[in-house]
Amino acid sequence: MLFKTLPKQTIIGLCALFACTFTALTSEVAPVGLLIDMAQGFSITEGQAGLAVSAFALMVALGAVPLTILTAKVDRKKLMLLSLGGYVLSNLIAAIAPTFLVLCAGRAIGGIAHALLMSIVSAYAARLVPPKMTGRAISFVYGGTSLGSILGVPGAAAIGHFASWRIAMLVMTGIAVLLTVCIAVFLPPVVTSGDASTNLPSVGSRKAMKIFLIVVAIDAIFFVAHNMLYTYVTPLLLAHGLPKSALSIALLLTGAVSILGLWGAGQIVDRWPAAGMLAGGMAMLIGMGLMYGHILSGWGSVASVALWCTGYSALIPFVMSGAIRARATRPDVAGAAINGGSNLGILLGSALGGQVLTWSGFGVLTPIAIAITLTAILLAIFNPEAFPRILNSSEEEVAS
Repeated sequence: MLFKTLPKQTIIGLCALFACTFTALTSEVAPVGLLIDMAQGFSITEGQAGLAVSAFALMVALGAVPLTILTAKVDRKKLMLLSLGGYVLSNLIAAIAPTFLVLCAGRAIGGIAHALLMSIVSAYAARLVPPKMTGRAISFVYGGTSLGSILGVPGAAAIGHFASWRIAMLVMTGIAVLLTVCIAVFLPPVVTSGDASTNLPSVGSRKAMKIFLIVVAIDAIFFVAHNMLYTYVTPLLLAHGLPKSALSIALLLTGAVSILGLWGAGQIVDRWPAAGMLAGGMAMLIGMGLMYGHILSGWGSVASVALWCTGYSALIPFVMSGAIRARATRPDVAGAAINGGSNLGILLGSALGGQVLTWSGFGVLTPIAIAITLTAILLAIFNPEAFPRILNSSEEEVAS
């Protein structure tokens, strides 16, 4: 256990922050599993329904870094409660929205809350632990985003299948309310004068900034590729012959299997970044490739999606640690930049994917997603300074 030497209150605080990022990502990606039902409910196409994801991601992409900088000296706990209140309002509006436009407005509010939350959690984690543990604390807290991105879609889909998509969003509202209460009671306050993360060694050189920007760009490209196809994974699986009644179970299984990617990444993230990036990227590439045409059908296609999502989930710790390891800026700003780049990828991927799906179908959409994934893999391979083959001891200390 990384934090076994920390006080009990600090461990509780870090776990609370982990729960925050898990809830945040679950709120963000829940509509993916509800896309077909939402489209039918508002009598729109599935490509248009994907705008519910795009509206959220747009606000995060625009607000993540500015909010991180602007709120650096504001009380962290008050901001945490304010942002969680934004999730409550966003999910409630989505649940009761009379029109799709109102739903998108609610999702935009959630995007602002998400940008604010992600500007808080990394700096909050940094203030809870000694400076030498800042990187590990941030990585642990951001692990909630990885788990949320994996389990949020199948969880929402399961509730939508057994109840309705509106009930699923009401459940998300309830979770946000419960978490808000827990944060108010259990999260320890922190001193807001200064930033604990600034105690880390920082290079900030032109070379460091170049490496940092490359990592953020690779992260964004992977997210474009993933979300271009995964936003529409429910109609994709139906097109491969999976019964609609089996969708929620299939998505739960792919989410559960994808956790293996997180586990595998944790074993090598501080030792062999290049190998990890290549393995994750290739799993995405092969999984997506098997979804082209009708190479696989039914539950075989579910296995393919599971492979692709396992690779995707494995990549997230590598880009986060790579951004921090570059030492071009503070860890909280690095985390916000990855968050902004990821959501720019979600925005572009879901929006472009919706357009391609509407006009050309999966026969064109899938190869485009595959080509973009290959581009990100090649960028990682040809930039060994961003993702070294082997980390030496000094690099491991910076990353941790």
